[in-house]
Amino acid sequence: MSRIYHDSALRNKAVRSARLPGAWEPAAHQGGSGVLLDGQLLDVSRHCISDARGSKERYYVLYVRPSRIHRRKFDPKGKEIEPNFSDTRKVTTGFLMSSYKVEAKGDSDRLTPEELMALVNKPQLLALTESLAPDGTVAFWMPESEMEAMELELGAGVRLKTQGDGPFLESLAKLEAGTVTKCNFAGDSKTGASWTDNIMARKSSEVATAEVREQGDGAADEEWDD
Repeated sequence: MSRIYHDSALRNKAVRSARLPGAWEPAAHQGGSGVLLDGQLLDVSRHCISDARGSKERYYVLYVRPSRIHRRKFDPKGKEIEPNFSDTRKVTTGFLMSSYKVEAKGDSDRLTPEELMALVNKPQLLALTESLAPDGTVAFWMPESEMEAMELELGAGVRLKTQGDGPFLESLAKLEAGTVTKCNFAGDSKTGASWTDNIMARKSSEVATAEVREQGDGAADEEWDD
């Protein structure tokens, strides 16, 4: 049983059943690189999907109000790498790093909420969730079995990444004060550290290094705080 706690227990949420005339094929909605985002979990719904072939799958749909959104990025070998979190960076100009200027840092991988919805919203799935979604949220799907290791509360901060440019989740993590504390990986261990933890750890090291650089060196970026 999933462990999402709220005043109204999750187990009391009605399971909404839908029978599709054709095949249920999540992979059809998973092309593209996908997105990485932080946001606030505002509500959930439960769904049982059956199709013409007789298959039946159960999902939680998480309604998340996004705050920071970026495209996932991969190297030529297909290994996931850090996105460009900001299209600008701070470069020190003053004595003992007392002032700085902002300059371009190449193409940003940041997305607007409108760009996010254009990527992940699919008409077949919106027909099942659009009437349930709180204002300003985007619906993300995760198999019921993948939610079993999660401990989330409605209103909690979450970090997630999608499987391609669609609403199906590859990983879901709980955020506390901007730090990943619990996460759930589809196809991996059920709890552990998100890849973004490693990114942020490297950035902490870069900040420490920047503090002892000579005048004129680039200041540390603060992408997630923009």
